[in-house]
Amino acid sequence: MEFAPTLQIVVVMGALLVIGVPIAYCLAGASIFFLYMHDVPLTILVQRTVSGAQSYQILAIPLFILAGSLMNESGISERLFALTRALVGHIRGGLGHVNVVSNFLMAGISGSSLADAAATTRIFVPQMVNAGYDKPFCVALTASTATLGPIVPPSVLMIVYGWQASSSIGDLFIGGILPGLLIGVSLMLAVAVVAWRRQYPKDEAFSRQRLMIAFKESIWALFMPVLIVVGFRLGVFTATEVAAAAAAYALVVGLFVYRTLSWGQLPRVFRTTVKETAAILIIVGTSTPFGWAMSVAQAPQAMLEFTTGISTTPWVVMLVLNVFLLILGCFMETISVMIILIPILLPLLKTMQIDLVHFGIIMIFNLLIGQLTPPLGVLMFLTCSIARLSIGDFLRASGPFFAALFFALAIITYVPSVTLFLPHLFK
Repeated sequence: MEFAPTLQIVVVMGALLVIGVPIAYCLAGASIFFLYMHDVPLTILVQRTVSGAQSYQILAIPLFILAGSLMNESGISERLFALTRALVGHIRGGLGHVNVVSNFLMAGISGSSLADAAATTRIFVPQMVNAGYDKPFCVALTASTATLGPIVPPSVLMIVYGWQASSSIGDLFIGGILPGLLIGVSLMLAVAVVAWRRQYPKDEAFSRQRLMIAFKESIWALFMPVLIVVGFRLGVFTATEVAAAAAAYALVVGLFVYRTLSWGQLPRVFRTTVKETAAILIIVGTSTPFGWAMSVAQAPQAMLEFTTGISTTPWVVMLVLNVFLLILGCFMETISVMIILIPILLPLLKTMQIDLVHFGIIMIFNLLIGQLTPPLGVLMFLTCSIARLSIGDFLRASGPFFAALFFALAIITYVPSVTLFLPHLFK
């Protein structure tokens, strides 16, 4: 098989990345190089870029971003923090457990690891430090729990994966629930071990009355994930329609129920939504001609031959893919990796009979772990920047949480029923 065209594209893209060219322009540049070298009209680039950004499913992305922004501006996070504090704050290392549970609940609203990390770092880290927790522990925990954002539905990354892999977005949303719970429990076990060794304090004693009050105040926020999941499974909404319903629900709750969102805040919310959407869609658009070029260059066949040349045993193949994704996640932005790799990996996944929903959760989680490590490490840099902590202190405190995340990754990878049980149950 001829590997030269694939190698040429990879080298050009790698060179552009090394000199600091934004990922969208790297994709476009590599595509232009391939088209020029093979005397293909450059109009193909424009046609495929436009068609790639016009997918009906992609419309769900700005709507979910808008819904998350509206809920965050409405002060929903504070209500969820109060609920989780009343629920698990009485345990040893209570504020650490509150951090984990709060991120799980917020993940069902925003679906964004960066949004959750920013909110919890600003609110939780000062509270935990004042209560006697070590600052590096607090920041490392907050960054680690933010990985729950794209695993628990709704999730922009699941929409991108489902679109690229032609996989059911509804099944991906349902399939992320149990893995999200597993990740949360694993992180809580890590918190419990560290809290016991360092004798971190407990929060206020458990009070059923305080729990009920907090639950009543947050019930509108808790209903949003239910709306999304149930709407999907009952066939009431498509992915785009449920995103629109979630945005409308968030707007009504913020303006008329909690009354913490004002009309004057909406322009800022819309500007944020437009900026985040534009950043995603320019990558989505330029990835389409890049994927076409890689397909013509027979990159999927090359990837299949390379991987099966190592082993044809499914568990070994999954191990190779995990290591590959973890390494890429350390160097590249998550959506970019997904858009580039999914078309290349699909023939391999189908040959090895790996369920696409199962692999979707594995892929997303691998790339999220990469957000905690240098040199890219956007979650690491964001939380350290907000909390004013050095990267060295962050990495030294991250050991227990990396252990918890890798444990959860191993279970999710080699016990497919963790992901597939609920999608199969509700079919």
